[in-house]
Amino acid sequence: MRIIPVLDVLNGRVVRGVAGQRDSYQPIQSLLTPSSDAREICRAFEREFGLNEYYVADLDGIERGIPNTRVLQDILDVGISIWLDAGFSSVSRLHALQQHIELEKLARIIVGLECCAELADLRSLLEVIGTNRFVFSLDLKNEMPLLADNACSQWAQAMPLEIVQQVVELGVQSMIVLDLAAVGMGAGTPTLDLCRQLKQEYPWLEIITGGGVNCVDDLMELEGHCDGVLIASALHDGRILPADLTRFR
Repeated sequence: MRIIPVLDVLNGRVVRGVAGQRDSYQPIQSLLTPSSDAREICRAFEREFGLNEYYVADLDGIERGIPNTRVLQDILDVGISIWLDAGFSSVSRLHALQQHIELEKLARIIVGLECCAELADLRSLLEVIGTNRFVFSLDLKNEMPLLADNACSQWAQAMPLEIVQQVVELGVQSMIVLDLAAVGMGAGTPTLDLCRQLKQEYPWLEIITGGGVNCVDDLMELEGHCDGVLIASALHDGRILPADLTRFR
């Protein structure tokens, strides 16, 4: 099971995500480094934990369609493995960002339910990105699908399992299951049961989860039910130490 640190980027800085309340996010305060610069955070994770694969959520891209292009390119120039969610809602949005950063350097491109809730757009993005790099993010809030307020989607009344079934039929091979209400709360990962069920039904599906990881016991509970875990606060706060991750390498 891989461990993938999260960098939430807002206004050019790495911020601390708490329960999806993005208006209140503040620059990260970390025991690993005094900096909230994305490159410095990545270097700290690599130095302290030996980790060199990162999930980057560009919140300006997700919320306002104005990605942090300078920060993203700076990270890519370091030569590390990046999974990027920048609010990709359509192929045109993807191509617009490609004018500013080298998308071919991205290890994975994440398309989230929150921004892209139409099967036609997902299909087009999957065709352009390719199944090897495409990751669908099943965005939840309090265990229910998270869609944009103005979304006119066939999934407006759908349950998570219905959405998963349809995107799997579309050809999705990798999926993030993330409940934003749990992010930064340190109360455990509420997606465990859903991940367990998905792994039983789709054993070949790559499943990454996160949100609420508090300690190594939470990681051990997730082991065997998912292929990777997204973590931020517990690493910054020292609740999970380098020695705790040895078994997950």
